[in-house]
Order: sequence, then C-alpha cells, then structure tokens
Amino acid sequence: MKKLILSLVFVLCLPIISKAHHSTAANFTQEVISVSGTIERVRSVNPHSSILIKNTDDRGEEKFWLIETTSRTTLNRQGVRLDVLEVGSQVTATGRKGRREFTLYLQKIRFEDGSEFFPRQDRD
Repeated sequence: MKKLILSLVFVLCLPIISKAHHSTAANFTQEVISVSGTIERVRSVNPHSSILIKNTDDRGEEKFWLIETTSRTTLNRQGVRLDVLEVGSQVTATGRKGRREFTLYLQKIRFEDGSEFFPRQDRD
C-alpha cells in the first residue's frame, strides 16, 4: 500500500517536476541586455531553438553570442517562424543575460530596417 501511495504522489508531481526542468531561471538572470551583430546560424530544434550572433566588441574582438529561445514545437504552436531570421542579417538581440558568458534568452530582435521579431505572438 505504501508503494502505491508513493507511486501515486510521484505521478501527480511529474508535471511540476518536468516543468521545473525547463525553467530559464537557472541559466539566465533578470538583467536585460542587448547585443548587436551578424546572424551566423539559426537552429530551429527541440528542446531549445537558438541563434548565433557574431558581435565585434569595443576593442575590435569578435565574440559569438548564443541567443536561446523556446523549442521549435512551441514556436510553431504560437505561429512563430524562425525563417525570417536570415544568416548575414545585421540585428540587435535583446533578452535576459545568461549566467554563462556570451548567452542570453531572447525577448526580441530588431533588424536594421527597424522591424522587430518576437519569439512569442502574445508578447508583453
């Protein structure tokens, strides 16, 4: 009987456990930053899609920033497509600064022409 109760508790807690696994709080701070550069690669995959941006810092050194967002499945459900992000485009990405160096969690991308891309249609 004890095993049955423990199994039932585990099954009931599984959605909470799995949601916590994908939290961005562990990997990203609340500090919002912007990074400008050239899109080098776009990966529309699960569990996290990403954009690689080459940024040249104030000293002329090239740095590659990993810009993460949610999964391809979630983006598709929301009607958001990453194919508007073309390799070679000059952009400014804004998002939550990563705890790892040169990473951020995407909130929006602004293109040279002033248009913007958001990883969610129901943006804040």
